[in-house]
Amino acid sequence: MVSSPADRPTATELIEAVREYLERDVMPLEGRTGFHARVARNALGMIQRELDLGPGLEAECRDRLAELLGDSRKDLSLRELEGELVTAIRAGDFDERLSEVAECVRKAVDAKLAISNPEYFVE
Repeated sequence: MVSSPADRPTATELIEAVREYLERDVMPLEGRTGFHARVARNALGMIQRELDLGPGLEAECRDRLAELLGDSRKDLSLRELEGELVTAIRAGDFDERLSEVAECVRKAVDAKLAISNPEYFVE
């Protein structure tokens, strides 16, 4: 889809404008107001990362789960695939492939952290 000047401001621009306002005008305030401004700024960062990274990370996770569970499940939603994995684990279907399951789950957690707290990966 081609954007036009009428499509402005974009969601990204709005989020950035609010974050800048919070950082510049509200966060320097003492006490409760400053604390809530920091919480709001962090929430906006999560929203922005979800918009930017979420679709790609979800697609990657769906692909990994579909491969693990069998390609016949390719058309299922991420939530459905996760449910199928839980059911299969409980049934013992992956007892011989626990390292594959662990790797798939680790990558899913890493994707969630990339959105919620990317600083977790900074050393």
